[in-house]
Amino acid sequence: MSNKVEYLVVDTSAFIKNASLQDVGKTILSIQEVVDEITNKRQLRRLVVLPYDLQLKDVFQENIKYKFSKKTGDYPSLSATDIKVIALTFQLEKEKVGIDHLQTEPKVNRVVSFTKNNKDVAVPSGLAGFYLPKKLNMNLSDDIEKEENDDGYDDDDDDDDVSDVDEDASDENEEETGWITPGNIAKVKKEMYFEEQDEKQKIVACITGDFAMQNVMKQLGLNVLSVNGRMIRQLRTFILRCYACFKTTSIMTKMFCPNCGNKTLKKVAVSLKEDGTQQIHINARRPLTARGKRFSLPTPKGGKHANNPILVEDQRIPQQRGTRLARQRNDPLAPDYIAGFSPFIMRDVNSRAAVLGIHGQETKHWMRSNPNQAKRKHSKKKK
Repeated sequence: MSNKVEYLVVDTSAFIKNASLQDVGKTILSIQEVVDEITNKRQLRRLVVLPYDLQLKDVFQENIKYKFSKKTGDYPSLSATDIKVIALTFQLEKEKVGIDHLQTEPKVNRVVSFTKNNKDVAVPSGLAGFYLPKKLNMNLSDDIEKEENDDGYDDDDDDDDVSDVDEDASDENEEETGWITPGNIAKVKKEMYFEEQDEKQKIVACITGDFAMQNVMKQLGLNVLSVNGRMIRQLRTFILRCYACFKTTSIMTKMFCPNCGNKTLKKVAVSLKEDGTQQIHINARRPLTARGKRFSLPTPKGGKHANNPILVEDQRIPQQRGTRLARQRNDPLAPDYIAGFSPFIMRDVNSRAAVLGIHGQETKHWMRSNPNQAKRKHSKKKK
């Protein structure tokens, strides 16, 4: 990139892909949560010896615009770290440039009706990833016939030679057509929208590979750069559609359908027609998931520490708390404080919560926003 960004906000994906950020931005910034997400040893070693200065900044609370992501429908796809990265980009944009050019409401796409193919309308016939250049108006036989007419010279043997040359030239053009070479790679990337076509100077930008973050920031009006060319091609607004009763809702945090109550909500894109009505774009190639429908449900159990799957929206859930002894914290300033390694310390080992392995308010895997989040393990000793 010829023009470097003055202030470049970096997401975790840029560090994971080992992007050369010193060639993209002058001042590299991020947040502490992004650095904490990097756990791989090789990536941590790269993070220690960065060829540039990485500045960690704090995000002010008034700059966190999570309500905008709810309007676009990307809120469930964003983590707390992603929202803070967007907030840091918005904060720098407000400090360095201003917020007069930013959007307060997301733009809903409108369906454009295309006319049929005719001579007045140019329709692209190439596919992304295939280089199909325009046919050159080179006809050797016509040129040679012109020269022959001008000179007044004609011979049948020469016509045979010209036809052979024409066939050889057409064969060479057919062999070269469709191949991506170093000479046309830049044009192919632009056709596939894999690189930024806007070459104007950017003051604040964010580099990320998360499509949900790119969609929110582009609709806000913030500058976005891609990692390894992975950039969204169009802005979208999402809603939830029930494939049981076919009702829709714009509340993206819903897990169950507000109309029929089933857990059959699916995320779909929506746009506006010319008459103002909504049009839902359903991906028919993506099959409906059968997760949780293969095996029968377990028998519901009662009690203080019941572990039943959540089937309805208003289902009562036990608190799953440990005992008071298990939940108490060490207070070194207490008069009766006993060191943790003392043989006289009291531990909860006989209660029902301790027997079931409940030592605190641990949420189940279907209740956590991140299913890969590590939880504390308690090994049972053999008696």
